[in-house]
Amino acid sequence: MATKTRIEPRVKLGRGGRKWLLFVHVVSSVGWIGVEACLLALGVVGVSSTDPAVVTGSSVIAGVLGGTFYFPVSLVALISGLLLGIGTKWGLLRYHWVVAKLVLTIALYVGGNMFVVPRFVAAGEAVASGGQPGDASTMLITAMTAGLVLLLVATLLSVFTPGGRTPWYRARLAR
Repeated sequence: MATKTRIEPRVKLGRGGRKWLLFVHVVSSVGWIGVEACLLALGVVGVSSTDPAVVTGSSVIAGVLGGTFYFPVSLVALISGLLLGIGTKWGLLRYHWVVAKLVLTIALYVGGNMFVVPRFVAAGEAVASGGQPGDASTMLITAMTAGLVLLLVATLLSVFTPGGRTPWYRARLAR
């Protein structure tokens, strides 16, 4: 009796569906990287400028940009990635690189949307109302640098697909 070397996904996407879902995932992921890069640039401008109008403007723009785009692009990237994992041969828990990418994405999604973005949206609103930006620019630089690194590592994992199968998948194959 021949041993099965691969377990088919429980829900299998057709070729067209997979390509469209992959397109949505790539576009939303690139959008997420773009939002992070823009917010990082605004943080650098806010910290490096001595002009109060530039510092104020960078905080307000960062609040509007983050509040408008961060949640939707991160949500679409997360959901489309989950659907690709469920509906393709890669699975969600079959390969180390997919698990690592999933953990990075969930951490960045939760951390960004629950802790980071609300802080600089609030800072932008405070500055727009005549308040002080506080540490918003410094926080933008550190948080967006970390976010960019995580997103670039996830992209690297997607391109090079390093590592082997997870213990869970190997055990399932052995059964």
